[in-house]
Amino acid sequence: MKAASAIRSVKVWRAPDVMDAVMLKGQFAGHRYPPHAHDTHCLAVITGGELAVEVRGQRRICRRGDVIVIDADVVHSGAAAGDGRWKMRVEHVQPAELAAYCDRLGIARRERFELESPFVVDNALSRHLYGVNWCSEKNDDPFKRSEALACAIVGLYARQPGRSGDLPSVRSEPALVRAIRRRLREDLHARVTLSTLASEFGVTPFVLLRAFVREAGLSPHAFQQQERLRAAMPMLRDGRPIAEVGARTGFADQSHFTRVFKQQTGVTPKIYQSAFS
Repeated sequence: MKAASAIRSVKVWRAPDVMDAVMLKGQFAGHRYPPHAHDTHCLAVITGGELAVEVRGQRRICRRGDVIVIDADVVHSGAAAGDGRWKMRVEHVQPAELAAYCDRLGIARRERFELESPFVVDNALSRHLYGVNWCSEKNDDPFKRSEALACAIVGLYARQPGRSGDLPSVRSEPALVRAIRRRLREDLHARVTLSTLASEFGVTPFVLLRAFVREAGLSPHAFQQQERLRAAMPMLRDGRPIAEVGARTGFADQSHFTRVFKQQTGVTPKIYQSAFS
């Protein structure tokens, strides 16, 4: 039996720091989108269930982790598939905001994505777009949000036919990376974004991100989290209160500390600490 058409749960909000996008998080059952077009670009990540999408004669059953990129004014439609239920997160971005963001990031200006196919299977891109949406919804970690957005836009830029070579070349920058590492290590409470950090060191966000990942093997935000956890572990072993440890090592609150600690170690701070009591 097909599910009755329903929008089970939808949240919409504005994200000024994410290209002034309109964000959406939704759960649907049996819903159908008739052919239509937006005046914005649509960057969607399916987070559960199945959705049949048609864009310019291309049709696909999209499942969890699939990314759908539809440029402004491109007609598309969608309908429930499988058991009729699906979930998704979406960013709606004005073309002019995309162009302005490219300028700020330090890559060639463009107003459209113009991919060969609107359907993208790319785990990293899916993770970055999801992260941007989730962090914006929770107002969580602006540094992580800014970095995920940069990675997503650069990833999409590289997929544009004939345009991947337009990305700026980035040399090895060991001195720059050492300085950034020192900055993040010595100030665990630093409240930065990719853009503010790049401005401190007189480079574009694109150059900083590319150079750091090449030299360090992980992103600046991931390095910051790593250093915070390294500083936290001895305090936990000494029996310091978990909330105090999180606060002293730069985490927003205890839940933030617990979430990152578990992601990185596989256990909660409480379980880790209990092993030394």
